[in-house]
Order: sequence, then C-alpha cells, then structure tokens
Amino acid sequence: MPQLPLRAAAAPLALLLATLLAAACTATDHHDASRDTLERDLARAALDGGANPLPAPAGAPPTDRALTADAAVAAALSSNPSFRADVLDAHEAALAVDAVALGPTPMVMLEVGVPLTDMASVPVLALLTASLTDLITRNDRMEAACLRAQAAHLAAIDAASTLAATVRERHAMAWQAQESLRLAHLRMSLAQTEADRESTLAAKGLASSRRDQAGSAMLAAAQAQLEQARAAHVTSLRALAIAMGCALDRTDWTLARPELPARPAQALLASSLETPAARMAVALAAATRIEASLIRSGLAQNANIGAGYMQDEEGMRAIPITLQFALPIGGEGATRDERATLLEDAAGLRAQAALQQAHVRLADAIDREASMRAAADALERTTLVAARAQQERARTLAQRGAATVKERDQLHLACLDAESQAVMAHVSACIAAAQRVAASAGIDLARHDDQPRSASR
Repeated sequence: MPQLPLRAAAAPLALLLATLLAAACTATDHHDASRDTLERDLARAALDGGANPLPAPAGAPPTDRALTADAAVAAALSSNPSFRADVLDAHEAALAVDAVALGPTPMVMLEVGVPLTDMASVPVLALLTASLTDLITRNDRMEAACLRAQAAHLAAIDAASTLAATVRERHAMAWQAQESLRLAHLRMSLAQTEADRESTLAAKGLASSRRDQAGSAMLAAAQAQLEQARAAHVTSLRALAIAMGCALDRTDWTLARPELPARPAQALLASSLETPAARMAVALAAATRIEASLIRSGLAQNANIGAGYMQDEEGMRAIPITLQFALPIGGEGATRDERATLLEDAAGLRAQAALQQAHVRLADAIDREASMRAAADALERTTLVAARAQQERARTLAQRGAATVKERDQLHLACLDAESQAVMAHVSACIAAAQRVAASAGIDLARHDDQPRSASR
C-alpha cells in the first residue's frame, strides 16, 4: 500500500490551516472579563449597592450572633443551588461568545482503500475542511451571541434581586414568628398569673367558681397559642434556610430586627424600562432579529470548504478542493422567509409584553410599599405608643394602690396585642420594600460603565 507523501500535500494544507488559524486568533477574553463584572453586578443588585464580588460559599451562617437580613441574603447568593445554576448559565453564555470568536473547528478526513483484486485502485485521501457558513456569518453570530450573553447576564441579575427579595421576606416572617413566640410566652405568663390568682381567691371563697373556670380557660388558650407560635417559628426558620441554601445545616438562629430600606425616589417608576427583565427581553429580541436575518438569507445552511491530498495505486496524485453546501430547492427553502418573519414578530411581542410587565410590577410594588409604610408608621406612632403609655400609667397606679394588679395585667395584655400588631405591620412594610427593591434592582446598573451594552442592528 502506498504511503501518503505529506510533503506534497503540505502547501495546500498549510494554506487552509493558515486561514483557519487567522480566524481563530481573534479569540476574546469576554468570559474572563464578564465573570468579575457579573459577580459585582449581582452584589450591587441584591446587597444594597455593595461593590464587592459575592462571598465564597461558607456553609450556614454562625449561630452565635443575631442573623441580619443582609447576612442571610449574602449566604443565599453564595449557597443557594438554584441561583448558582443561573450564574453558571450566564458564564456559559459568555463562553459561547468566545466560542464564536475562536472561529470554526477544522475537520480532518482520512480515507484509505483496501484492494480486493490486482486491478483495483487503492485511493489515499486526506482532507482538511472547515465550515464556510461559520466564516461568512461570523460577525452576525458574534453579535447575536453577545446579545444572548447580555440577556443571560441580566437574567442572573434579575434572579439575584428576586432571591434577595425572597430571603428578606422569609427573614422578616421568621423574625415575626420569633417575636410572636416571645409575646406568646409573655401572654402565657400573664395567663398563668391570672389563673393562679383566681384559683387562690376561689379557694378562699373570695371569688366564684365561674371566675376560676374563666381563668383556667384563658390559660388553656394561652398554652394553645404558645404551641402554635412555637411551631410557626420552627417552620419559618426552615423556610428561610431553604431560600438560603442551607436547609441541611443548623437553623436555630436568633434573628435581628429587619430594617426598612430608604424610601424610593419619586421618579423611580419612569426608569422601569431599565430593569433587568425589560432589558433582557429587548436583548433577546435583537438577537432573534439577527438569527432570523440569517435564516432569511440562507446563510444559516451549513456549507464546508476544504483542501487536501489524494493518490491512487498507480501513483496518480491530485489536490482536491472541496465545497459542500445545501441547495434551497426543497420545502425548507420555500418557508424560509415566513419562518424568519414569525420569529421576529414573536420576539418583538415578547419584548413588548416584558416592558409592560416590568412597568406594572414596579408600579404595584411602589404603591404597596407606600401603603404598608404608612400603616406601620401609624401603628408605631399611635396605637403602640398609647398602649405603652396606658400600661405604664396602670403600673404606677398599682404601685400607689390606686389600681388593682388585675387591671395592670389586663393593660399589659392589651399592650402585647398592640405590639403584635406593630410587629406584623413592620414585617409587611419590610416585605413590600423588598419586593420594590427586587422590581427596581439593576436600574442603576443600566447606567454603569461595567454593564454590557445592548447591541444595535
């Protein structure tokens, strides 16, 4: 069998290889540059403007100090498995840009025949081919890949802000359950004191058995409320742990009181089209328009070009130049324009829907936060302040003998009820604020130099 003379084939192979390498040498560092940018943007969107990259996964937060909402969000951003998968999707999309920049992958084909008779020719064929479609459509595909990478970047930002809102909501609800458990213990203590007092008076004949039974019923109700509060506390901590991504670790945290963020600016709603969800839809629509134009032009069909070396048993040699492409003469070619138009129209409608949804989402969140803040402020400044003043006055009167201990305890119980209402109102305001922050997160990133720009077509 004849040997393949590589020296004779070196010239055409070198020419094609040089063409492929020239295309491949324009690889970008898009992914390397976008990784740090993404981590910073996620931190800014979810951690109230933090400029540092996300913390490395460190397991569950410590239990030796009160867990703040910010610490819970930071733990979730570094440990929540679903969110980290979204971040990896964004990194994969950035790598896809580099893959386009590297150019087409060359293909090598070797063919050697085995003679069956003395007269048979033994072909020896070596080809090096590359996708002509990839070379021709490279700029368009690069722009589309950049737009899709930008969309994945924005999707990760939206996922970070949504996760942060969920964690802050569950942190607030867990803090409410913690405070409800504390107040339930106080009610239980008051009910126990009242029941003991009525039981003692009834034993001395100074009170009726009906009052003794009423005290026992109140104690039983307080015990039931205590057990319900204890179960709700455990359940809320587990829900928080799931959002943080550490449900398998210890969750017996003491939670710090959640703080309300600063009130939003009056002109915030006008920037609703700059939210990540809205900008992501616009980027995807632009990428779809580019891809539809490739389909319409026929350049999306795979075509290959290559060169190589061929020799048979008689020593006949040749340098084959190959060109392979599809002819759009079938049914697929007839539907090309219609497919491209449908893709463009659908992408445009999705972008319009996303812009409207982003605007309505932010408008609803702003209105809800305003009403919840007003309710929490009213309860804090009026109902709770008045209840505490009455309790303090009753305590002073009881010390002077001008009021009974029972009257003092009743006002104390009323103060606990007012405090419970204030806690619920504060938690509702915190949840509404977290939802508003999630709806508006990323608006400032749209004007930041590190944020990817939308490509135009």
